[in-house]
Formats: sequence, C-alpha cells, structure tokens
Amino acid sequence: MTTSAFEQARIWLHDLPGGPRPQDTVPLSIRLRGPLDIDALRGAVTDLASQTRLPRAVSHCCEEDLHDALATAVRDYVQAGEASGHAQLFSVSADDHVLLLVTRHPAGVRGSLDQMLGDLAAAYTARCQGSTPEVRLRRDAPVLDGRRELSGHLAHWRRALADLPEEPALPSDRPRPASPSFRAVLHTARIGAGTHGRLIAFAQEHQVPVFLVIQAAMAGLLSRLGVGTDIPLGAPAPGRDAAGAVNTLVLRIDVSGDPSFLELVTRVRRTAVEAGAHQDVPFERLVEELATAGPSSRHPFFQVLLAPGELTSARAEFSGLTAEVRVLDLNLNAVDVVMEISEGRHSDGSAAGMDVSVSYSAELFDRSSIVTLSDRLFRFLEAALADAERPLSRLETLSDAERRTLLVGWNGSPARQSADCLVHELVEQRAAERPDADALIFERERLSYRELDVRAGRLAHHLFAAGLRRGDVVGVYLERGIELVVAVLAVLKAGGTYTMLDPDLPVARVEALLAHASARAVVTGTELAGRLSVRPDVLVRVDADAETIARQPGRGLGRRVGPQDAACVMFTSGSTGAPKGVVTPHRAIVGTMLGQDFAAMEPSQVWLQCSPVSWDAFALELFGALFSGGVCVLQPGRRPEPAVIASLVREHGVTTLHVSASLLNFLLDEHPATFTGLRQVLTGGEAASVHHVMRLVREFPQIRLINGYSPVESTIFTLAHRITAGDGARASIPVGRPLRGKGLYVLDDKLALMAPGTVGELYMSGVGLAHGYLGRPDLTAERFVACPFGAPGERMYRTGDLVRWRADGIMEYLGRADDQVKIRGFRVEPGEVQSALADYPGLVRAAVVVREDVPGDKRLVAYVVARDRSGVSPAAVRAFLAERLPHHLVPSAVVPVDALPMTATGKLDRRALPVPVLARREAGREPRTEQEAVLCALFCEVLGIDGVGIDDSFFELGGHSLHVTRLINRVRSALGAELSIKAVFESPTVADLIGRLAPACTAGPVLAARRRGGS
Repeated sequence: MTTSAFEQARIWLHDLPGGPRPQDTVPLSIRLRGPLDIDALRGAVTDLASQTRLPRAVSHCCEEDLHDALATAVRDYVQAGEASGHAQLFSVSADDHVLLLVTRHPAGVRGSLDQMLGDLAAAYTARCQGSTPEVRLRRDAPVLDGRRELSGHLAHWRRALADLPEEPALPSDRPRPASPSFRAVLHTARIGAGTHGRLIAFAQEHQVPVFLVIQAAMAGLLSRLGVGTDIPLGAPAPGRDAAGAVNTLVLRIDVSGDPSFLELVTRVRRTAVEAGAHQDVPFERLVEELATAGPSSRHPFFQVLLAPGELTSARAEFSGLTAEVRVLDLNLNAVDVVMEISEGRHSDGSAAGMDVSVSYSAELFDRSSIVTLSDRLFRFLEAALADAERPLSRLETLSDAERRTLLVGWNGSPARQSADCLVHELVEQRAAERPDADALIFERERLSYRELDVRAGRLAHHLFAAGLRRGDVVGVYLERGIELVVAVLAVLKAGGTYTMLDPDLPVARVEALLAHASARAVVTGTELAGRLSVRPDVLVRVDADAETIARQPGRGLGRRVGPQDAACVMFTSGSTGAPKGVVTPHRAIVGTMLGQDFAAMEPSQVWLQCSPVSWDAFALELFGALFSGGVCVLQPGRRPEPAVIASLVREHGVTTLHVSASLLNFLLDEHPATFTGLRQVLTGGEAASVHHVMRLVREFPQIRLINGYSPVESTIFTLAHRITAGDGARASIPVGRPLRGKGLYVLDDKLALMAPGTVGELYMSGVGLAHGYLGRPDLTAERFVACPFGAPGERMYRTGDLVRWRADGIMEYLGRADDQVKIRGFRVEPGEVQSALADYPGLVRAAVVVREDVPGDKRLVAYVVARDRSGVSPAAVRAFLAERLPHHLVPSAVVPVDALPMTATGKLDRRALPVPVLARREAGREPRTEQEAVLCALFCEVLGIDGVGIDDSFFELGGHSLHVTRLINRVRSALGAELSIKAVFESPTVADLIGRLAPACTAGPVLAARRRGGS
C-alpha cells in the first residue's frame, strides 16, 4: 500500500495464476457510518465508474471477520480475471456499512482520495435528493510516457540496490511457505500525544519530516532485532507522476558502525533525498530491471513498508453519513509487514497522537509478535527522542520484565550438586559403593568397578614413577577397548591431562597434535607406537610394559589436582589451518553430568560408547555410565558401525544410546529393531530430521528422546530438549533449554541482549566452560570474553552460532555466523581445508564450500584453480589431503575451474560455482566376475549414479561415511558377506574390496561376554 489516490495503487508485484496483472488492480474500502440509502449508493457507484455495478445483495459481516471478508472478495475478483470493476457492500450493523470498490484501470481515473471521496459524496447526495449528479470523474488521464529516457535514473537504482540482501531475516514465528495464501491480518495501536509532541519537536528542530524520523526508528529497531545493518524499507515517493499517482521507493538504509540516532536520521534523510531525485522510474520497471530471481512468495526488495496515513485514507461527511476511504493492502503483494501511521492534530496544530495500523502476513506472524513489534518501535522511539546522541546499541528495546526473563527466568537454574569433585574421584566413589558391579564390557571381557579402579591406579603409579607432573598432557593412542578407559582414568589419577588420539587419523596428524599439545607422554600399544617417528619423554606401551605396570600398587595417589585443573584437551577443526586444542577442566565435565535432568543417570542404565574417541561425546557415553554406577559397553572398531551397534544393543540390553542425528536416521531406516529395548536416546551434533524423530516418537513411545547441543568449548551438552509429538508441527527441532548451572545469552555484535524471537549470536557461560585454547592466548581472548551479566571475573564463550528464543523460552538453532558447519556430526572449518590446499603444488587459488545439492546431504567441495591452467587431478588432490587431514575434512569432490567466480563487490560468488559432477571416470575396467558386477551395482545404488568400473574409488564418486554403512548393509543382503567400515576406507575400489569380503557366518565382532579373571 503506497498510493495516495483511487487512480493508482502499486501494491501488486507478482502475477496471480489465471488472471490479469494484479498491479493494475486498485482496491478501496469506504466505511459509511449512519443511516444509508442503499439505492442512492448504487446509483452513485455507477456515476463514479460506469463499468462498475453494486449488486443488490448485501453481505452481512461481523467486525472480527471484516478484514478477511474484504481480502477474500478482492482475491476472488483478481483471480477471476473480470474486465469490469467490482463493487460489494458489507453490512456490519444497521448504521455501519463498508463499500468495497475495485478497479482494473488505475490510470483511468484522476484525483486524490479526498477528491474521489468528494465526488462520491456529491453523487450520493444528488441521488438522495432525486437529482442528476453534476460531478463525474474524468477517464482521460494522461499516462507516463514509457519511452521517456530513464537510463540515468535506472543507473542510480542499479548502484543503490547492488548486492541488496536477498531476504533480511525479519523475525517471524513461522518459515515462509512455498505457496502462500497472502492472507493478512490487521493490528491497530496508538502513539500517545506526549510522544507525538516530542516527535514533532525533534522533527522541527532538525528540519526533517515527522514520517522520516519514524522511518529512521524502524530501521534502527530492525537492526537491533537482528535484521542486519543493511536495511531496505519500502516507502511512498515524495511526489506524483503525470497521472497524479505516488510511486514506491526502496530506501536502503545504512545502519553500520553503531551510529547515534541523530546520525541515523541524517543518513535516512540523505537516502530519501537521493531516492526522491530518481523517483521517475516506475516501481514495476525497477522490478523488471533489477529484481533477482527469487520466490514469488516474497517481495523482491523489502519486507517492511511504511506509509503515512494521509496518503492512504481520507475522511468526509455527507448526507448524514460519516465516510472514510482507504486504499486496501491485503498483503497480496508479498510485503510481510505494512505499517500505516496517521497523525492527529488539534485545531491549534498541536499533537493529538498517532494512529498506527499494521497489516501483516498471518502465515508468518502471530498477533502477539506484531503487538510486541509495535511496542518495541514505540519504546525505541521514546528512547531515541530522549537522547538522540546515544548509539543505537544503547537504546532500549526490552521491557524490564523481558530483561528479567532473559537473564533469570530462561537461564540455567542453580546446579543441584557441587561440581568441585574430580572426574576420577567420582569413579572411585562408585567403585567403593558397587565394587563387584560391571563397569565395562568389551567383546568377551567384563571389568568390575573394583578391577577398573585398581588397574587405573597401577597405571597411574607407573606414569607418576616415569616423571609425569601435574598438568602434563598425555596422549592416549589406543584402539577402543578396556585398556583405553584404564589409560584415561590413570592419566587423571596421576594428575595429568589426557588427549585422545584416534588411530584412524593420518600419522602426520597425530604427530602434529602431540607437538601442538606439548604432550610429555603417550600411552599406546606396540603396533601403534611403531608408527610414530618421534618419541615423547614418556612412552608407555600397555602390552609390552604390562608386567611392570602390574607390579605397581593399585591404590590411588591422592588428590594431585583441583576441580579447575585440566582434565582433557579435545581438538577441533580450526579456521587458520591448525586444529584447536580445547582445554576442559574437571569441573566442566562433572558439572555437566551431575544433578542434571537431560538423561536418567542411574545404576540400572547400560550405556553404549560408540562415538569416535576424539569427540566430546566420548566423555558423555563413558562418564554417563561410570559416574552413575551403570555399565558402559564399548563398541569394537574406530567408527560407529550401525550393524554392530544394533547387535550390541540387543546382546547386552543397552538402555541408553547416544548417536549423531545422521546416524540416528540411518539406524531407524536400516536397523529399526535397535530401538526396541532402549529407554533413552540422545542425539545431537547437527540438525535433527523432523521426519525421523517423529517416527521414533510414534513407533517407540517408551523412549526418552533428547536433542542435545553444545560446542566443545562448553562441554558435551549446554542445552537439551525432550522431543515430543508436538515438535512435529514445526520446521525444525529446537535445541531446548539450558542445563543447570549453565548460562545462555543471545546478543548482538555490541553484546546487547536480543529480544525474544529475534536472531542473535549465542554466548555461553557457567559450569561447563573450558579454560580456552591450548597455546593460543590470542584465540582464547577472542572467543572467551568477559560476561557483562554475571559475577565479577565471569567469562562467556562466543559460539558463532545464530539462535533465537521462542516465546515459550525454548531456543532454536538457525545456523552459523561464520563459515563453520557440522557435517554428519563433525565440526568442520572450511578454512582448515583451504589452508591445507595452499600447500598443494601448482594451485594458485582454492575455495572450500559446503553444498547441499540434495536436501539433507551436506558435502564439502573444493574448487581449485591451477597455475598453468593445464589442469589438476582431483584424485591426486584428495589423496594429498587424506594424508594430512581427518577423513571428515577431505572434500567429497574437487572441482577444477579456470577462475573462481566473483560478485561485483569482489566476493566469492557461491551461487555461480558449478555443481560437482560425481561420476565414474571415462575409462576403467569392467567387472570380471559376478561378484564384482554385483558390487559395482551396489556402488551405483548407494551413490545414486550410473555406471561404475572396478577401479573407481567409492569416495571419489561422492561416497562418505553414511554411504559406507549403507553399502555394508547392501553387501550383507546381496552377497551374504560382511564388510567393515575400515575395509571400505582402506580399499575403496571394487577390485580391492572383493578381497576384503568375509563370510557372514564368521564376520563381525564376537559379542558373547565372559567374566575377566583377577587383576
């Protein structure tokens, strides 16, 4: 709604199916209060527009349904494609009627709304008096000369709208539907005379229109609500075209740099003057020339439009009736929020208050959200007028009640138990309480709590005797099994800090981690120790040194460290090319696990430890069992293997399972029986699939299903949400509420609290916080900052995650503020991969991005430019990276390009990057045996491609770890044979994999368990 007259309303921006151009349609509502002569009105309508007739039937409608009734009538008319105008009368009561008029030819009638209403009044009065009306609107209005030279004006708009944000993140309650109904709802509010008076005084002092001040306030507010600093607003032009119509302008307002409100008003004035100087370009022409391809469900340039009420409505009295005419905006133009503001003045010109009418999309917003938006605008405007020199970040948008809710009501409640115990002390306590109870199960071996404590004590004494000092970092470089858990507890008992070294990592990576951690000792086995080219000060081989270790005392060494001392160092992907070592204290692990409600921590629980040992989930799965006196079943192998998980759950009566969201989906699709006996399932690491978790809720109602979330820097889980059937109505599964003792703050870039419902960056504080990054004080200072909401000295961690609070105090995760992503549960920094590519000979440029060309299937893709343009081998690049990076950081595809596409502003144009083609090589050997032919067909089936040769690599064809698990299942069904995940990674071609097939009767781990003898 941006027009001043019946003759022109540029409110329709997209064609509707089956009808004429909607921008040619002008809907008006005329509210008539008083005794109405309906026959006289019918005649007056005919006088006003000869092709429009008012039907004799009157539609009765209550006030609550009036807006929807008008919207439906206009929509039906537009979609019917009628050539003539349309009139319809709605009766609200005996003395209250609304006349709806719609015309197809906006340029065919001249005059403002006041003129139009005056003409209707004259015609109606004459009809009431039985005379012939003398006033009839002209229908020969001039139209704009479309051939007029507009190139200079268009050049301005091209510059002004270059790189305009595609869709600013206007806070909404629901995602935009693919096929919207464009149903709008109306909310009215009022700005009191006091504020109105201060607004007039401010505008006069600074010589700007009142409406411009409101535009500046809206831009500032939207910036504070997380929309960004590049704010496009729709607004009416200050002048009229040759037909007397008001054009629509796009005001692109720069809110960067945290300006004062006075400075923002100056910027808006400058922008409005520039836009007004180029208003001769019809808005439809802007759309045709400059709008980028996008869904017709949204406006191409802006989502919020402000209009002064005097341009969109008029009032008059005639023949005993009080009449008000309005140009209707029923939100069919895909503008999400249209705010119309009408000034009221007393007879002496003083302020009488302002009426605010907000038309908003009913599909995107709840009424309460629009009420809150209006309240925030008024509060922000009041604060700005009170001190226009203050930066925008310091202008209040929250009420006192909202601040209390954000800081207290929705934050983590105090912990039930003290976190001042040590990790190994809790296991020692369980050993004292339940000495003969099973603590660990691995293949045929069982270990009681007493045996676990004694063996860990002996190894701790061995480490201490070898010179391990308080705080020394010890690398645990072992295959998953009993010895690995013993080693972890032994390092802690000896006062050291463990770091898990996954045997799956390239040796160069393992040695780099040891060097980065300045590890003084490594606990490993003979075979793995043989891989290392460098030796630490202390090297313990649990197999070769077993007799020496067994002679050590089994008792503890006493408390050698405190709760704030480091328990472990966990490495994550780093944007600079080097992994980051997160230093986590005992207190963080203990505080996250004890006294919480996200999972039942009971002796009766049997936990499965199947996550990679380098993940923080390793601590959840291991200590979740050992802290509570439960049983921890250790999965053989280095990676989670779905078939093995299913077997272990069944064999050992596992009750608690933690898996990544992707693995949960796979288990539910391929091994649904896994969930039959489970009592609680914890998932996280990436966005949950609504379809899968809802299926789990339906089919296995006995399961307590938890979606947990946290970066490593805040230890395991910081938020948790119990998933119920009600979550199926939403587009995504929320991450929930904070755990006890943990604080959450959603902030803007100035560390100001973001309002509920608005997007901001998540900061975490409280008991789970890590100390920082090992050997990186600069990075620690950047990410771990002072908490302005806590006690003196308290810190908070800047996660880089974008989130928002729902109205019920539950948090939703929306994505990353930087390039970091999660792929199948792994934290990935594309910058680390890009840094590794810089060392590849012959490459001059590279870009690493995450693509999701198939919904739900995120892939890392590298685009590379060779120095001599002679080409580069994608397979060679992947092999180069595989020797240096973990498997989850090796791109699924390497795409050679002549040059990286750039935007007009010099940034990487991600939309112009080619879709990677994951297909077999041109030449390759065909299958030689029936078994090879079946395996080639299974490659094609799992990867969704045509044609595979026996020398084609599964991973070069686009495979990843979840594809591997699907392949293993298909091989089992089709060939009656077993494959391990390790085998596929080591032998990724059909030719090599054939030799790794094992008969189904002998494959897989032996799951029977026996009691281990004395320790």
